[in-house]
Amino acid sequence: MRLILIGDLHFTRMESGTEEMKEASHKAFSILIDSFLNMKGHFHISLGDLTHEGLPEEFSYVNNRISSTDCNFKHVLGNHDTNAIPKAEILAITGQQRYGSIDTDEAMLIFLDSTKEMNKSDWGGEIDAEQLEWLQSRLEQSGEKPVFVFAHHPVYETTARSTEEKLSIHPDIDMKAVLNKKKGLGFYFCGHNHVNSIVRQDGWHYIQSAACLDFPALRIVELKDGQVSMELKRVDEVDLTDYIARFNTEMPGFHVSSDALGEIKDWNMLVDVY
Repeated sequence: MRLILIGDLHFTRMESGTEEMKEASHKAFSILIDSFLNMKGHFHISLGDLTHEGLPEEFSYVNNRISSTDCNFKHVLGNHDTNAIPKAEILAITGQQRYGSIDTDEAMLIFLDSTKEMNKSDWGGEIDAEQLEWLQSRLEQSGEKPVFVFAHHPVYETTARSTEEKLSIHPDIDMKAVLNKKKGLGFYFCGHNHVNSIVRQDGWHYIQSAACLDFPALRIVELKDGQVSMELKRVDEVDLTDYIARFNTEMPGFHVSSDALGEIKDWNMLVDVY
């Protein structure tokens, strides 16, 4: 099984920007989206904040690009995605579920919704009780098989910056108590904090990806021959960095992360699962 992961894309049309900014953003996002979709994998997964303002036209643009391919695309909601319109409208545009799972012979994939609805002032994460109970049941049903969990927000006190205010699922929600009931290894993938980070705790690997506008890269995750391997693959197209620099500091609500790359240990991973 091969998974292609993209962190916070923050797609925007830069409607309030100059013509130069609009042109640069169009070129940059075209490169990033094409690089993501053209990489071969069984599933292509967005870790949330696919859009910057959560506007219908932003979702429609990205969705149309994806629909023109044969990629098996999965998207977890991010806080920016849910800023402008109700979740039900987002799901109607994208054809995605708010949360769900895919059970394969090799592993179980679980997709969570950790966002609030239309709450621009609070970008922190939460998991409602119904979803938490569902998650626990899915972990139990997975048995000894590896589990891959995908959410936008990190679990509190795991990856980089996850103890800072609004930069995790709220600490009052004891995610670890649920996750740690899993038999065998689990892998929790998230974005939100715009810093590459890998942390191992209690049988779980927590893997956080930087925003594409800070560090243009994808994560390639492969489960093969009893091992999970992960590679951070940089999108190294000519002029991409220059295009991004022309508009990313002018996006309201987007703050450039100077430590997005993380450390060498946060890039790649190789783990025996059996």
